Amino acid sequence: MHTRMKAAVWHGGKDVRIEEVPDPKVNTDDVLVRVKSVGICGSDAHAFEGKSKRRVPPLILGHEFAGVVADTGTRVHDFQNGDRVVVEPTISCGACEPCSNGRTNICVEIRLIGLHIPGAFAEYIAVPARKCYKLPDNVSFDEATLVEPLSVATHAVNMTPTRVGDNLLVIGSGVVGLLILQVAKHRVGGNVFVSDLIDYKLDLAKRLGANAVIHSGKEDVTKRVRELTNGKGVDAVIEAVGVQDTLQQGLAVVKKGGEVTITGLLQQIIEVDVMKLVTNEITMRGDYTYTSGDFKTSLDLIKNDVVHVKPLITHTFPLTDIAKAVGVLTEGKEQHIKILLRP
Repeated sequence: MHTRMKAAVWHGGKDVRIEEVPDPKVNTDDVLVRVKSVGICGSDAHAFEGKSKRRVPPLILGHEFAGVVADTGTRVHDFQNGDRVVVEPTISCGACEPCSNGRTNICVEIRLIGLHIPGAFAEYIAVPARKCYKLPDNVSFDEATLVEPLSVATHAVNMTPTRVGDNLLVIGSGVVGLLILQVAKHRVGGNVFVSDLIDYKLDLAKRLGANAVIHSGKEDVTKRVRELTNGKGVDAVIEAVGVQDTLQQGLAVVKKGGEVTITGLLQQIIEVDVMKLVTNEITMRGDYTYTSGDFKTSLDLIKNDVVHVKPLITHTFPLTDIAKAVGVLTEGKEQHIKILLRP
């Protein structure tokens, strides 16, 4: 086998270079995956914009990916060369207290592909076999890249206590917001409203089943939600932006005794109206990534055509055009939802 491969190496800011790097080493319990499709995540965009302090360059980014098994470690028997797979990129220890309680997403030793270890903006990647899932025939590599963000959405809905018929507001109609919308419609069955500042994203939310969309730049969100809920407010809010304004919006529109789940991850310090939180007994919770169970569920949701991910894919580029992809992502000149790279 050749010993070097092409990869997009991030050197900080918008500086991403296509370089020749050594092929990944395949350990005894690993699978070597020939990457066929990989998504650019919002958190990768934060890195390109200089907002992410969690990623340290130089690094190969990329954690939403699918491909074909190209080699297996000596102790791997469940996969063989040619298998189509999607990879769960969160690697938990399996031994700490959260892991023992099934909360692998908050593992004390958690490592994320594309954050702590090299990611999938490359021709090949070696991953633990236990993190690979065989792709059903009716799920394409491109669709499979959305299992990871869908897992975030599935986890957010699972974390939010709701009763059948409850009304929800999803704040933010980016990739995760649009997926939360679909999972919530499927699970909760009440009205799901979506708010955002961008018309084309709200149009897509409407197409994907939102009962009402609210342009928070043009409309008073609180007033509109009150109208839609006979003055009560929504039963639950899932916040998928992560900035002060949107979190405050969530607290303003949720009913007394309601639930606010924060999925967005951008600003570290945010002021909230604690008086409102306390006097209305609102529960506010953080929600981080997903468990392996959420990942499996999400693959099934795509396989069974419950959640539609194709409408979210707006751009695909060869890996060598990553600079162009980063431009579309960060400059905001073109309408985009999900951008994929094909190594």
